Amino acid sequence: MTFSADRPTMIEFKDVHKYYGDYHALRGINGTIKAGEFFSLLGPSGCGKTTLLRTIAGFEDISSGVVMIDGKDMAGVPANVRPTNMVFQSYAIFPHMSVAENVGFGLRRDPRSKAEKAQAVAEALEMVGLKGYGNRAAHALSGGQRQRVALARALILKPKVLLLDEPLSALDKKMREHMQVELIKLQRQVGITFILVTHDQEEALVMSDRIAVMFEGEIAQLADPETLYRRPATRKVADFIGTMNFIPAEILSESGDKVEVEAKGLGRATLDISQAPARTGETPVVGLRPETLTLLYDGQPAAERETEGVIDEVIYFGDMTYYDVYLGGTDVEVRLSMRNVPGRPVLEVGAKVRVAWSPQALVLFR
Repeated sequence: MTFSADRPTMIEFKDVHKYYGDYHALRGINGTIKAGEFFSLLGPSGCGKTTLLRTIAGFEDISSGVVMIDGKDMAGVPANVRPTNMVFQSYAIFPHMSVAENVGFGLRRDPRSKAEKAQAVAEALEMVGLKGYGNRAAHALSGGQRQRVALARALILKPKVLLLDEPLSALDKKMREHMQVELIKLQRQVGITFILVTHDQEEALVMSDRIAVMFEGEIAQLADPETLYRRPATRKVADFIGTMNFIPAEILSESGDKVEVEAKGLGRATLDISQAPARTGETPVVGLRPETLTLLYDGQPAAERETEGVIDEVIYFGDMTYYDVYLGGTDVEVRLSMRNVPGRPVLEVGAKVRVAWSPQALVLFR
């Protein structure tokens, strides 16, 4: 299922502010989240992402502005009657209950018969890959299984929006990666809006249709993962999302939809205006990702754009090797990545190399 921007709006923020005494936690949040979208709130600790999630859930009142869910203003609407449910970082599983009792906990006041409730629990468990686990003791589950129980318990109430507050942070790396894929599949299966809070950039890029990057109570950029990675709006966003090299640059000319720059250690390049986000008053630098730089080995033909360099550090990751390289006799050091395919040697510190680059990979911050 491919996300479409033409979907109806499920959540809308209109100039949302939140104060805790003198502390301004949310500073004029505006934006929309679409129905059926996997949306992430990404940022460092203290940036306001969890506070924003809690305003959707109704656990926090806003100081001013409007939060709309499915076209309705949520002012004064308590958490227990909002069309949302939340999976907490701790999962909040009751250890003295069975898996089925945990999943069916929210159905205590549901008017359905006991048999109908049991059927709903069984369907929810099957949805999250825990068919047959109903009688299992909750305290005997692994971390990944507890996370699935928490998801089933939230989904059994059929919310329009599922809120996920860093639900994978307690899992080890391999289980996190597995559950990321499982969550994507689950969201596509149930088709409702998922909103994830995370500080993990890779997690957000992997799982999301769109991402709001937040700093200090504000949304710095809201875009799809590829746009955030390839065309970050500011140096701060670029530095937070993945790894990016920043190279001092001089703006030589600007006319129409073109900007000509001189990048230290690389040379001159003409950039499209789409590669030069709005001015922010930053000292001019060009940014480029490690994978957009390429080492040219002996015998390879000259590239259209290349420069000389010296390897300063080698970091071997098995499938990839990262090289820190000083460019063209300058003090500019860049990191580049090369996939370790059969027959490609891993070079040593001190080796002189040729580095190929492309103007299309540059982003100008100014």
